[in-house]
Amino acid sequence: MKQNLLQFSAVVVGETHNPTILNPDFLITEGIVPKSWDWSVDDTMTTPPFAMVRYGSGVTVTVEQGKLQVVDTNFDDGPGKSKVSEIASAYVRTLRHVRYKAVGNNFRSVFELDSPHTFLKEQFLKDGPWNSPDKRLESVGFRLLYPLDFGKLTLSIDSGEADLRNDADKRPVVVANANFGRNCSSHPAFEEVSGYLGEAMQDWHELQSLLNDMFA
Repeated sequence: MKQNLLQFSAVVVGETHNPTILNPDFLITEGIVPKSWDWSVDDTMTTPPFAMVRYGSGVTVTVEQGKLQVVDTNFDDGPGKSKVSEIASAYVRTLRHVRYKAVGNNFRSVFELDSPHTFLKEQFLKDGPWNSPDKRLESVGFRLLYPLDFGKLTLSIDSGEADLRNDADKRPVVVANANFGRNCSSHPAFEEVSGYLGEAMQDWHELQSLLNDMFA
């Protein structure tokens, strides 16, 4: 069953992020999004509670008072060539004074199926009063937690629809949302944050293995 990665993101939780400094010029000047990448800016917003820069490359950078988030929705085969981790790491190294508390490497994957509702029920749910002739269960979703060093992997599985071929038709899919969350124990924590962000590819390979076993 083919796994399609739709979104890869990095989230850095911290106290007193300052959204008002986020703009395309700041990201270029500080070398967070170097000018040599030649990325066009599709949209930007800067306010005290929230700021956003969206690029034509498919990458969006947002900052709220409690978190930095870098999201990528445009890649060919997995996150290997994505700039998400590089941008997030450069940002926290530029703003070393922020009290960073946690890091998340996040992946949204889908598996195309003709009947995802039926598949999930048959694959993961045994018979019982929750699924009986007089109380018929339409669909099922669930959450799995796995321990990590300094954190945990939270994996949510559900059914849904997705546009996988850039056309108007939505395809039925199983949706897997994974958060590899790790806590920071030091301050300043920019080295720790960069280290966690650098584990993104290892996290991705671990997720692929887990999902392939789960849906084999």
